[in-house]
Amino acid sequence: MTIRSKRGDNVTPYEHKLVVKFAKQCLREICKKQYEIECQGKPIVYTEALKRLQVRTKYRCQSSYGSATHICIDMQRYRQSFISFTEYRSFADDPVIGSIKDCDDRELLLKCLVAHEVAHHIQSRYGAWTRYLKNTYRKPHGDAFKTIYRELRRTLVNPYINQSEAA
Repeated sequence: MTIRSKRGDNVTPYEHKLVVKFAKQCLREICKKQYEIECQGKPIVYTEALKRLQVRTKYRCQSSYGSATHICIDMQRYRQSFISFTEYRSFADDPVIGSIKDCDDRELLLKCLVAHEVAHHIQSRYGAWTRYLKNTYRKPHGDAFKTIYRELRRTLVNPYINQSEAA
């Protein structure tokens, strides 16, 4: 299955493909039945979720972001060989979704960034229809976002953090 995407002029094809791959992994995970993500009363399935997301990449030293229609990932920190991922102060110390320090796996840290932005996409796109997100989906880094992001981090990122540090 393909996903709609747009590669910035100064982003390499490899970097763009990596971001698209990570976005697909996040969607595949969050579309599992156990998460009960819905749209207009129907469970969202992976193939439909792919159609409703566009992945954009850029290299402009700007913020990355996620919205109801797309995610946009700035590759600056990836190219700078970053070794940490700093989260917002309100949850930086959370043991599951908090900041990551001293990790030399750039791709894993990029996957963490993509998971963060995909969580915003899911929150914005499906929060109003999903039973357990309905009441809190409007706040950008509120409970709905944290719930989605927690599942993505728990399954796709965190199991590999200690492995990359040991390497």
